[in-house]
Amino acid sequence: MAVTVMVPNSLGPAELILHYGTDEQKQDLLPKLATGEHIPCFALTSTDAGSDAGAMVDSGVICQQEYNGKNTLGIRLNWDKRYTTLAPMATLIGLAFKTYDPDGLIGNQSDLGITCALVDSTLNGVSIGRHHHPIGSNFSNGPHQGKDVFIPMSAVIGGQAMIAKGWSMLMESLSLGRGVSLPSLSLAGVELSLKTSLEYALIRKQFKQSLYRFQGVAEKLVPMAADTLTMKAMSNFHLNLLDQGLNPSVSSAILKYHHTELLRTNINHAMDIHGGKTVMLGQRNYLSDIYQVVPIAITVEGANILTRAMIIFGQGLMRCHPFLKEELESLEKKDTVLFNRLLGHHLAHIIGVKIKSFVFAISGGRLAKIPKGVKGFEKNNYQQLATLSASFAFLVEIVLMKFGPKIKFQESVNGLFSDLLIKMYSISVLLKYRQVLDNDFNDLIRWSVQRQVHESQVLLSDICGQLNFSLVFRWIVLPRGVNQPLPSVKLQNKVVNQLINNPNLKDTLTSDVLYAKDSTLDILDQAYTLAVEAEKVYKRVGYVDSYEAIDALLDKQQISIDEHQLLSRLTELRRKILAVDDYEH
Repeated sequence: MAVTVMVPNSLGPAELILHYGTDEQKQDLLPKLATGEHIPCFALTSTDAGSDAGAMVDSGVICQQEYNGKNTLGIRLNWDKRYTTLAPMATLIGLAFKTYDPDGLIGNQSDLGITCALVDSTLNGVSIGRHHHPIGSNFSNGPHQGKDVFIPMSAVIGGQAMIAKGWSMLMESLSLGRGVSLPSLSLAGVELSLKTSLEYALIRKQFKQSLYRFQGVAEKLVPMAADTLTMKAMSNFHLNLLDQGLNPSVSSAILKYHHTELLRTNINHAMDIHGGKTVMLGQRNYLSDIYQVVPIAITVEGANILTRAMIIFGQGLMRCHPFLKEELESLEKKDTVLFNRLLGHHLAHIIGVKIKSFVFAISGGRLAKIPKGVKGFEKNNYQQLATLSASFAFLVEIVLMKFGPKIKFQESVNGLFSDLLIKMYSISVLLKYRQVLDNDFNDLIRWSVQRQVHESQVLLSDICGQLNFSLVFRWIVLPRGVNQPLPSVKLQNKVVNQLINNPNLKDTLTSDVLYAKDSTLDILDQAYTLAVEAEKVYKRVGYVDSYEAIDALLDKQQISIDEHQLLSRLTELRRKILAVDDYEH
């Protein structure tokens, strides 16, 4: 259901019509799409073109043809698309295709570029209705083809004026949608993974100890909580940007990649913690559906390999560098005066970030400007972030000088910079999100930032290793080496105990998880609530897991009647939770 709703809202006919459609298209189609009279789909991917949309062979030739009894200027379409969500049931196809004008009917250029149009699925020549079967999911998705399908110019989204502007339309719309739908779906999956894992880790006993008391399990639970908090912070920040009317394409790409990858990581952690409980399929398994559909989230709306290796750093470099875009534009305009002025500023910038990088790194960021009033561990976090940022800026200049225009083909180096950018972005939004959290989250934030800083320093070292004179650059950006260790086991144990025993932490981190009454998730939640209370009793009398042993404690007056009821009810619920489905055939 989430994917079915997500795709047409993220990149679909309604979104494109709303932003680029003609008044007639908006008035006619948007109400029908809103009420469900029209079911939309949008087709970009074809057999020969996945992430490389420019390789598509789907074509639209501008021509004149009889249409509704009149000689009409329009487009003759031929396409072969696949992986289109809602295609098997769609009545309105949003179609991306390459446009050609061999007869010069609208201009002098023959090869025009990518156009987006609206195609009625009942038109002659349209073949639609077959299904794919996406892994682990039953959402509607399928292929469709068109053979010599004629549409009038009025079917082009935005009309004839928007011919060949399809790619920019798609990128602008996708940069909005992919920062909302897939990250939200991923965050929900991670929250569910964390909630069930925390509750199960308290209820499930091994060697008469709750699972969370084992450090190997804590090594999974604490990163899951840290990832959940970071994802919530990033989503909250990104949505605030959208609410302000901004179109943060780099942030959008980061969220799509970051959140879907963390969904994959965290569902694996949850499966490890649950063991056989979530291996067996059935009504009692609350993680299997998410586990199976993760590859879909990883793949759609820009495959993660491409997003990391080319988009995040590549787009970020052009959009965020203080001089690069203007320098290139001045070269295109052959404005040497402007270029020379920009180049001078750029060279001064390189010298500045080199000095800042070394000074901040050698001083631990103590000379960096940080927000006023920040104290304690947060002050150190801001100083570390400033140091990482300066080092990042310096190394960006070095790789630009080393690779020049060929930087876009250095996918491995780009990937390392993307990873580092994501780490810094995560720290930034986490520190901002800290302002709306209470002190219960301090230790979790400390753990999370320490891990992020350590991993960032390792990435800085790895980037330097890809450059000539790597020791020189390491000396500038890491004069003290990788000096932020991973969080201590002591802090890890402290955080995991807080996660288990402080309902405020768990409830805040997993606030978006909803479930039906008397479902397995509801039973798990009830059992967890009782288990928190029962821990006090177990601490006094020892762990018991049978009704007979509980009755014996009551007979010996070692527990009260209320405690007897508590332990008996918990034992009943625990057995329901530990049960898995089995079948005759």
